Amino acid sequence: MSQAGSISKELARALEAHRAWAEGEAEGARLDLSFASLQNICLKERDLRMVVLRSANLAGANLEGANLSGAVLTNTDLREARLVGADLTGADMKDASFERGDLSQANLSEATAGVCSFEGANLCAARLLEARLSQCNFVKAILKATVFQHARFFDCDLSEANLEGGLFNHSRIRVCRFKEVRGPGAIFSYAVVENSDFRKAQLVQSKFLKANISGGTFCWAALGNSDFRESTMRGTEFSGAVLHGARFGSASLAGVDFRGANLNGARELTSQQMLKAWTGQDTILPNGQRGVYLKGSGAERPARSSLHAS
Repeated sequence: MSQAGSISKELARALEAHRAWAEGEAEGARLDLSFASLQNICLKERDLRMVVLRSANLAGANLEGANLSGAVLTNTDLREARLVGADLTGADMKDASFERGDLSQANLSEATAGVCSFEGANLCAARLLEARLSQCNFVKAILKATVFQHARFFDCDLSEANLEGGLFNHSRIRVCRFKEVRGPGAIFSYAVVENSDFRKAQLVQSKFLKANISGGTFCWAALGNSDFRESTMRGTEFSGAVLHGARFGSASLAGVDFRGANLNGARELTSQQMLKAWTGQDTILPNGQRGVYLKGSGAERPARSSLHAS
């Protein structure tokens, strides 16, 4: 059933039979297009619920607004496909490729994606609530205002992605790479972010309220005016990070490495918190002084000029 661009009569009949099957009609039949070659085909706004597209080639296809909920997309080639506003709720996307595709405003909630590539893809304002993402590639993806609430990430690479306004609250993120991401205003509140790499991340004004970010690294990251209140940060590295104006009220800082970090103007820190963290000669303390934090020095309090600046 090979077709490019327009739909053949044979495929049109099969699509109608599939619609009937999806709606429980006796004369219907589930559509199985496994291994089909369908490059650049137009299936815009089609009802493709639970369709089987295992190992199919849909590179460049137009699936804008299509209903692919529950679809089997294992090892499917969707490179450069247009999936704007498509519904992929609960889809099985193991080993699928969406590289450079447009999935803006698509719904991928509760989808399962293992070893799946979204490299360079546009997922702006897409929804991935409770999605399960394992060893996925989001390198240089556009994830502006993308919703990952309650999603589970394992060993995923989001390096150089655009996370501006992204919602990761209540997500569980393990052993993932966020190197050099750009994400002003990203929200990781209440998330568990374990042993993950945020080196050189641009995350100014981001929120980690009540998050667990233990064991990770934020070396050389830009985190100015970010919110770490009530977070758990045990053993996390901030060497070279800029934390000007960041908030740390009631955060757990046991074993946090602030050596080489810029904490000038950081707020809501106590002497007890600072004594549990590592500082060094090259640490810039909240009051603007450089050096190891000393008990009773008052250096945990930002200088008045720093408060006004933030």
